[in-house]
Amino acid sequence: MHGNKLLIYPLIFLVVLVPVFVIALVTFRPGAGSDCAATTSPAPYAAHTHGTGLVVENTNGMQLIFNVSPAAQLYQVVEGQLQLCGGDVSDAELKHITVDVNDATLALGERLPVTVSLEVRRADTGAVIVQAAAPAMYAPGHGYHFGDNYRVPSGATYDWTVTISPVQALRQEGAQDLWLEPVEWSGSFALDEQGRVIGRSTPQMAGEVLRDGLHVVLSYLDGPRPLYAVQDGVSEPLEIEPGSRYFMVDVTDHAVNYEEKLPGATVTVTFRRYGVEIIVPFQPVIAPGLGFHYGANVPLEPGDWRADVEVSGLDFLRHAGAALSLARAPVRGSFDFTVPPEA
Repeated sequence: MHGNKLLIYPLIFLVVLVPVFVIALVTFRPGAGSDCAATTSPAPYAAHTHGTGLVVENTNGMQLIFNVSPAAQLYQVVEGQLQLCGGDVSDAELKHITVDVNDATLALGERLPVTVSLEVRRADTGAVIVQAAAPAMYAPGHGYHFGDNYRVPSGATYDWTVTISPVQALRQEGAQDLWLEPVEWSGSFALDEQGRVIGRSTPQMAGEVLRDGLHVVLSYLDGPRPLYAVQDGVSEPLEIEPGSRYFMVDVTDHAVNYEEKLPGATVTVTFRRYGVEIIVPFQPVIAPGLGFHYGANVPLEPGDWRADVEVSGLDFLRHAGAALSLARAPVRGSFDFTVPPEA
């Protein structure tokens, strides 16, 4: 009897606290009460953008990457708490402008500690649209970079200037004479009436899966991309079937070296629709603006499709600490998506 009485206390504890936890989870809103403009809209997500952008240039011992994309969902840390900020990501005139500053001299591709400022002017009038700092930020598939959401009206051409400070770090022997002066970098871009960057085709994500230490993303472009096979030092164009779209699969390490792209995989995608089955081996591809990935031009009719993606063959040797973290068996994912009619 005494034991039964003891059991009553934990039961009362559960009965009282479980509803409180449920209500707290349902009603919690990050950034509530913050002065920062908040939004609950889902954020557009462009996977694995490191090393790619609207403009890429190697200068002054740096690899510089400039990009303009739809507004991103951003968080700031205030007294140890996350606050949602950056404005309404559904606003077509709000653009996420980013700058990557990487080492192109000592340890290729490493991020450099600098400060970055941005100026954007209308090309026709010279009116200043943006004049602001580009704070440091971190993103899945992009890593450490600089940028923010800025209001840039649609239907105009813009000139931009980025100013990068000297590298803000002590130097060891061999680096004492590098990156001592500010760097100024400039260019231009244009937006159409819908706010899209003119002359750039952005991949549309069809689906993604995180499994066994891998991040696998399937995406596609509206049309085909020329592909070239190299044999005996000669590049030959591959034939493109009419009605093709370019599909690409990113395979990245999500466990050991976060979001590092992985070569050496065998990637097969099976497209299915109404009894139609198309099995396509995706080959390793290197491309300006898209970087390393696995891709193929695939002729798919507009409409609803299912894509079954299989990634296997990661049979490289593994150091201690990486032996068990990444997939040893095939990783598979199935994605339902809709191919829009051609424009």
